[in-house]
Amino acid sequence: MTIYIHIANVLYLLSYLVKDILWLRALTIVGGLTIIAYYLFMPTPVWAAIAWNVVFLLINAWQIRLLLLDRRPVQLDPDSLALYKLAFRSLKPREFVKILALARWTEAEPEERVIARGEELDSIMVITSGRVRVEPKAGASIELRPGCFVGEMSFMTGERPNADVVAIERTRLVAWPQKELHALLESAVELRAAVQGVLGADLAAKLYGDAAT
Repeated sequence: MTIYIHIANVLYLLSYLVKDILWLRALTIVGGLTIIAYYLFMPTPVWAAIAWNVVFLLINAWQIRLLLLDRRPVQLDPDSLALYKLAFRSLKPREFVKILALARWTEAEPEERVIARGEELDSIMVITSGRVRVEPKAGASIELRPGCFVGEMSFMTGERPNADVVAIERTRLVAWPQKELHALLESAVELRAAVQGVLGADLAAKLYGDAAT
């Protein structure tokens, strides 16, 4: 009967050595089943130990289900896929899906003001087609192309915009409500770091002139 204990402990040891959490949980389940068999086939079954190991087994089985759901291939429609390639390719597809759920698509006509300097801004946007002109209070204006963020400084600092943003031609944008996006990122540390990396790369491109058309 002690062979069951040895097998279970070898399986637990292997679970500690694997890096993939899915394999860790799978090996833990098999080890738990072996322990259950040990207690069950004793001359007097230890029902309390069996019950607790069944609870642990069910918890791990549920977590495996969640992991498998999270690893399903992500299917994006053409517009969402284009947005992903334009601005979010450094994110994992499933991370992108989480922020995509908050997005709304909008359009601006030529010479329409997208952002007004000094007025409170409630969203952060990405250009998917067309161009916009950023007009600071002082200094030369710049043009931004598809893939560039608009309103990202207000999103990161909480301050009001210090420049007007005007559509040069018919422009399509994707917008996220700042409040909802902040709440999502606060609840997901890895996603927050990934989005901060995307915004940092966008700011660097604008600083060095790569975002201008």
